[in-house]
Amino acid sequence: MSKERIHIAKPDDRESVIVILARNGYTVRQGREKDRSTSKAIAFVEFWRARHETDD
Repeated sequence: MSKERIHIAKPDDRESVIVILARNGYTVRQGREKDRSTSKAIAFVEFWRARHETDD
């Protein structure tokens, strides 16, 4: 299981990406983390596909 992260600033865009990923079988979560260079909070979408779903 490999988790990927996408940083998306606009809330509406984040919601759209979450829906698309979820409808395509991914487990999705969103969160915030501090940017190390600016110390500002940045939003991200993290997603992964369960191992048993990718084994064909």
